[in-house]
Formats: sequence, structure tokens, C-alpha cells
Amino acid sequence: MVLATLAMGGFAAAAQQPSFNDTYVPELQRLQQAQDWTRLEQAARQALSAMETQFGAESPSVAAAAGWLANALVVQRRYAEAEPVARRSLAVNEKALGPDAGNTGISLDTLAVILKDEGHVAEAEPLARRALAISEATNGPEAPGTAHYLDGLADALQRQGQYPEAETLRRRSLAILENKFGSESAMAAQGLDNLGGLFLTQSRFDEAEPLFRHSVAIREKLLGPDHPDTALNLNNLATLLTSEGRYAEAETLERRVVAIFEKSSGPADFNTGLALANLAAAVAAQGRFSEAEQLQRRALAIVDTPARQNAPDTAHKLNNLADFLNSEGRYGDAEPMLQRALAIFEKTLGPDNIKTLTVRSNLANTESLQGKFAAATANLRIDCATRSSQGGAPEESGAAARAGKLYAGKCWTRLSRSLWDWSAHGGGAAASDHPEALKLEAFVASQRAVQSAAGDAMARSAALTVAEAAAVGAEARAYEAALVEQDTLALNYAKAAGESGAANLEKSEALAKARADSLATIEKLAAEIKAKAPLYWDYRSPTPVSAAALQARTGGDAVLLRPDEALIVMMVAEGKDKGLTFALTKDQLVWAQLGLSGDEIKARVNKLRSQIDPDAYGLGDIGVNPGPFNRLAAYELYEALLGDASIQAVIKNEPILLFVPSGPLISLPPALLVTAPPQDAGDTDPEALRATPWLLRSYAVGLLPAVSSLRTLRQSGPDRSHASDPLLAFADPDFVRRTTIAAKPAPKKIARGFSSYFRDGLPLAEALDELPQLPGTRIEGEALMKALHGRPGSLLLGRNASKAELMTRNRDGRLGRVRVLEFATHGLVAGDASDLAEPALALAAGAKPADELLLASEAATLKLNADWVLLSACNTASPDAPAAEGLSGLSRAFFYAGAKSLLVSHWRVRDDVAPLLIPAMLLAGREHPDLSRAQALREASLSILDNRALNAADPAAWAPFTLIGEAGP
Repeated sequence: MVLATLAMGGFAAAAQQPSFNDTYVPELQRLQQAQDWTRLEQAARQALSAMETQFGAESPSVAAAAGWLANALVVQRRYAEAEPVARRSLAVNEKALGPDAGNTGISLDTLAVILKDEGHVAEAEPLARRALAISEATNGPEAPGTAHYLDGLADALQRQGQYPEAETLRRRSLAILENKFGSESAMAAQGLDNLGGLFLTQSRFDEAEPLFRHSVAIREKLLGPDHPDTALNLNNLATLLTSEGRYAEAETLERRVVAIFEKSSGPADFNTGLALANLAAAVAAQGRFSEAEQLQRRALAIVDTPARQNAPDTAHKLNNLADFLNSEGRYGDAEPMLQRALAIFEKTLGPDNIKTLTVRSNLANTESLQGKFAAATANLRIDCATRSSQGGAPEESGAAARAGKLYAGKCWTRLSRSLWDWSAHGGGAAASDHPEALKLEAFVASQRAVQSAAGDAMARSAALTVAEAAAVGAEARAYEAALVEQDTLALNYAKAAGESGAANLEKSEALAKARADSLATIEKLAAEIKAKAPLYWDYRSPTPVSAAALQARTGGDAVLLRPDEALIVMMVAEGKDKGLTFALTKDQLVWAQLGLSGDEIKARVNKLRSQIDPDAYGLGDIGVNPGPFNRLAAYELYEALLGDASIQAVIKNEPILLFVPSGPLISLPPALLVTAPPQDAGDTDPEALRATPWLLRSYAVGLLPAVSSLRTLRQSGPDRSHASDPLLAFADPDFVRRTTIAAKPAPKKIARGFSSYFRDGLPLAEALDELPQLPGTRIEGEALMKALHGRPGSLLLGRNASKAELMTRNRDGRLGRVRVLEFATHGLVAGDASDLAEPALALAAGAKPADELLLASEAATLKLNADWVLLSACNTASPDAPAAEGLSGLSRAFFYAGAKSLLVSHWRVRDDVAPLLIPAMLLAGREHPDLSRAQALREASLSILDNRALNAADPAAWAPFTLIGEAGP
């Protein structure tokens, strides 16, 4: 926990009411400086009563006295008492002095502080913005007071995960403080500490540590090594060290912090209690749980006084102490503490507050560890439903909304696992708690846990189709564009907030108005769409699909799952927990616990990926040889995922498996799993590889971004009957600029992927000049033309394989008539290139570098009716960034554009394989209309695997492509 000082601002009374300033303020300031909070509260109450009697309840002096009282309560962490006092101060100032008065800004700031500490951060943010705007207008954008309000707003943004804007504000505040007071001043030290705290929140430890150390050095020089303010800075540095795992160093500093507070404020002071709690965390991290427990009990005793037994800080300490007890396996002792903490938070912060939900989640975990699965499930049901409702509507954007959805997804994972545990122990007496009912509930919960950006994009595309049918397509597209504009305006506003001066203040005000106007536009369009196309929202934010709907044999839902398909949902848990696998056919639904934990699955997938594609893991640069693809490891992973007898019984007779993967499994094509132990040690022998029982030998495979994608694909997809052109292919682009003197000879074996450099998000011409030609893609395109009977002009080669040509066809509508769209070129993925914010496809060289890259965001603007989009490049299944969710990036973009099925690659594609595999797949589908897409891909992949002349038995050659989306005919 990071300790912080509370900046208590004085309230200036109106000039015609001087008695408050003359009579009370000097004493209030003296008590504040002495940190005598009890007497400060008493003096503020006395002043408030006197001002009410002397000037009336609506006077500015009453507002000022109320502000002092609110601050006195805040510093004692008595937020529930402070909030109504602060609201009264604000209401009086707004009425008596006006909404833009300086004292109104102070009242806004005080109320925002209270709301933030109560956990109502979203409500606090607009108040903090108003306070900042008032200070900039009344005090000036470079005033020290403005720096305080900058940090107040930054704190609200930081708590919501809006880090870029928060950092801009923190840096601006620090610059003001250093300019006004000097870079070695106490105020500068506070600014350094605030910025360091932001970096710490983001785990940017290398950036945070020097700021904290500089701040400590300033405090020690100005105030001495044993001053309480020095201790505050030392504590923050210790918190960072604990976060980095440097526990011994952190412990040393925290013991020093405790000693300073015990000496300066006493062993029962609130800050002493906070420091003891932080020391307990450092000690517990070193495995000394018994000692940590005693420290935490001391901290709790300081906080848990009769006057504060129902205060949020008491609940926080109870939660921490319970955590230590759980670490020692003392679940029975921890449970009542968590129950009490939950009751306090529910009463003081409300049942929907994030702190309340966190304690409820911890209580559920403690109950589960004791085998109290019914109680754990009950708490998780509340927790997950609340978090999902707080995650924001699917159209809401921003870091906070995304974080809310992420946490909700983790909650649904835990609920699914809890339902499994309860079911395994017989379930409950109520019909809804019988094992079969728990399984059905878990199937739905797992769908909420397995989230996918590509699934969202597919749903939005279907929603646009519904809107078009209801004659509000223009409004729906404008609505989507307005959402994007809102994000852009927010980013620009954040940048503007980092600048100063009158001109920038005017710019910030203009941007603020533009944001308000954009929000009004969004609301207006949403109302219009809701009135004319209510189904739009059902398709845009689809709910999970029940097992009953998937197994329906009559009615509209009968088309969701075909009789020859088995749906496999693989919910990978995090860390050491084990997730679940669900297998569903028209007749059965079974579930099983995965045989490996989330960490174990991640390690095995990463190992197999490094063996199949070493360059993608950067291993070539350091001389590490991961060895050949380990078939035994692939079998062990198969056993962990699908080896359960109940799963095997369901899938054994179904020729097509539709996988909904999650976590690390997204990056590994299921087709290369091995279904039986290899009978030889020939991981490099071509004949042994061909004889291997790959999963592809037994099943055709397709991937779905989400179970709800089946509704989008099979119930609400666009009418593709007017997509009459069989093919449009971009192949063998000419990457040579007209200014380039000579092209380099192409390598003998070319992989369609590369690593390059971007600067400030823009492609560098010299990097793109290094792209080698891909002559095999010309062969591939010509083979496609022959297989699909492509029309003249359907194969664009060389200079014609350009982004400009694509966009022209998009504008004039020709692109919307194409059934099969192929890009056979280089693929760039986020992480390949420095500062590359999104993946892209490289097309023919243009007048400037940006003209030759089709970015994912640009691909999303295309208007497609394609049955197939073939991304015959490298890594086109990759996410937006190395740590991002998979099946996004280019996949998400093309699904949003209207694609029905995608063929994407998971690693670098051999240039002699793709020209054979892809035409063979499409030709098989053309010659056998009843053959599903998944089966056509299977036949084509096996033809590569079994082609001895091609020498492509290694899975790196035959398994890079995966079908995502519609797997049927």
C-alpha cells in the first residue's frame, strides 16, 4: 500500500464575511500543521455552527467551514461522514458564489477525493475535471494550485487504468512544481513521488525506482532522515521493491518506516498501522507467514477501534490478515474475518464497489478451499454478475471498460471451476443445483470467460447486416464511426492536457466540447437504431448460447450445430489452477477438468511453438536451439486437453471438431496435436512424421472466436447471393520503389514474414525496401484462377497488387461481389516491428510507405460479402501485440468487414507449400459441394504431409494454416 499525504486546502470566505478568516482559520491551520485531527474536527464543527448562526445556512462562510470539517473527517478516513458535509459545501458554494468560483473548485476537489477513496472513481473524475478547469481559469495553467488539481485528476484516471492521460497530467504537474519551487524542493519531491506511483501501478519499475529514490534524497536533505514525510517516500520505494521481488531490501526500508512513525506519531497512529501492514506484506513474501500475521494483527488493532470498527480501512486490514491466514492454511480463521470485511464494505461502499467485490471473491476462494462449494458458488454468482454489469456495454471503449471485462472474464472462469467442484461433490438439493444443472450453468459461464475480440468483430458485422435490413445501415455505420471518434478525441484531449498556456487552454476547452458533442451524437444514433432495429443490439452484443439451443433439431436454432460436428470449448485457467473442457454434440454435453494447470499449458505450448517456429521466439539471436517438434509432448498436451474418457466418447464418431480455444491454446493449431504415443523416436524422420497419429488424421478442424459466433454465422449472416465474382487475388506484389536502383535477388526459400522497423508509428521506406519478392505467390494466384475459374482481372500481380487498387474496388462496390479474396504476400504482426501498433499486409510499393501497408484498422473498413478471405501470409492469426488477446488483429478486422471464413497462418509459411495447399483446398470444395470447409482444408493439408517429393512432413510445413469462422460447406 502506498502511503500519501492529504493536501488540505483552506476555504476563503467572502469579503463581506471576514469573521471566519479572522476568527477560525488561523487556529484551523495550526491544528492542521500539528496533525491534531481530533481537535481539528472539533474546531471545524464549532466554526460551522457559529457560521450557520451568524450568516445563515447558505453563506460562503458555512461552505468554507464545512470544507474544513470534511477534510478533517477525510484525514481520519471517515468517508461516509465526510461525503454529505462535502456535498453541502459544494452546493452552497455553487449557489452563493457560482459554478466557476475558486471556492467551488476547492469543494469539487474535496468531494472528488472522498469519492475516490470510497471507490466511486467514475463519479469523481468529472468533478476533478471541473476543479482543474476552474483553477486554470482563475489561478492560471502554471499556478502551483493548478498542479494540485492536475494530480487530483490524474489520480482519478490512474485508478481507472487510463494511464496515458494520467501520465501526461502527472508530468505537467511535476514541471509546474519544479519550475515554481525548484527541482530539489519538497513540492518537487511530491511530484516525483506521484509520477513514480503511476509507473509503479503499471509495473514500470525501472522508471519508477529512480523517481522514488530522488524523492527520498530530497526529503532526507530538506527534512532529515527521520521525518514523517521522508517515511512516506521510503514506504513507496519499499512497495516498489516488494513488487519487484526484492523482499529483503523492502523489509529493511519498511522497518525504518515503522520506526519513524512510531517515534513521530506513536505506536497507535494510523500511518504506523499502514506501515506495519506493508511490512507484513514484505515479510509474508519471504515465507514468514507467522511473523507477518503478528504484524498484520498489530496493524489491524490500530485501525480497529470502537470508533472505526465499521470503517473501510478496518475492512481492508481484515482482508489482508485473512490473506496471511489463508497462506498458512488456516482457512477457518480467515473466513470470519472476510465475512466481517465484506459486511463493512457492503455497508460503507455498497455491494457493487470493486473493493466489496474483491473481498467477496476472496471469501469465495476461502470457502472453496474448505470444501464449502455451495457458499463459494453463491458468492461467485453475485461477484461475476456484478462485474459483468460494470464492465460496460460492449460498445463502450477505453482502458477502464476493457479492464472491467477482463476481470469479469476471470470471475466467470472461477465460477465455472467452482461449479465443477460442487458438481463433483454431488451438488445441492435445489433442482438448479443438481449436477446436471450445474454443468449447463458452467457451459454458459465458460462462454463468458472465453472472450474474443474477433468474436466481437464478427458480432458487430452481423449487427450491421441487421441494421441494413431495417434501413438504418447508415446510422449504424455512423454510430460505429462515432465510437472511434470518441476514442480519438479522448487521446487528443489527453495530449492537450500535457501542454500549458492560454492557447492550449482554449484547445482543451474545444476538445472537451467536441467530446460532449460526440457523446450526444452516439446517444442520438443509439436511440434511432433502437427504435428502428431493436435486433441490432441483440446481434451486436450476443449472449452465451445454451446447450439446449445448440442441440435443437427443429426451429431456428437447429442450424447452429450440425449433426457431424462436435463443439469443443477449452477454458484455460490462470496460474496453477486447472480449467475445463466442454464437448457438445447434438446428443450429448460432457465436461472434464483439464489435466494441466494454466501455467503448465502455457509452458508446453510455448515450447512446441518455439520448436516449430524458432525465429518467432527470438531464439536464433542467442544461439538457442529448441530442437525438433516433440511429438510426445504434443501427445501429452492432447491427453491433458481431450484425453478424458467422457470427452473421447463424445468426439470419437464426429468427423469435424469446432474448437473455441482460450489463453495460450489460441496460438497452437489443434491439428498438430498427437492422439496416441509415437511408436518411434523419429521426430526428424520424414517417414516417422507421416506415420504419426496427428489429430488431423482423425478429424477436420475449425476454430470459432466464440460459441456465439455460430449464431452470427449460421442465423444472421449477410445474403451472399450477389457475391458473383469467384475470386480476387493479390499476389507477388512488386515491393521495388521507382526510386530504387536495383532489386535484390530473391532467396531460394522464402518465408512470408519479416521483422522491420517503424518510427513514431509510421513505416520506414528503407525497411520496406528490404522486402524480398515472393515468386511462389504468383504460382499460387495462377493456380487459384484455374481452380475457381477466375475472371479476367481477378488476379492482381506486381504493381497492380496494390492498396490503391483494393480501395478503389471497395469504393465502387466490386469488392462486395467477390466470393474468395486472397492476399498472398508478407504479413507484418505487432511485435515484428518497432512501434507497429497493429498488424498489416504488405502490398505493392506506392508513392509513400503508408501506401503499401494495409493496416488492420483499414481492413476493417472494407465492405465484404466473401465466403473466404485467405490470408496467405505469415502470422496472420497473431494478436494486436505480444501480450494481447489472440484471434484478433487481422482476423478481427476481416470478420468486422464481413468475411464468413478466414484462412490464417500461425507462423511463417513456406513459399513452396502455400501454392499447392490453398488451391487444393478450394478446388476440393468446388468439386465436392457437400464437403465442409474444414474437411477441404484437412484433405489439402494431408496431401502436403503425404507428398514425399515435397519433403513437407514436418508440421511447420503442413500445419501453419487454420480455418476460423464457418467450418461447414
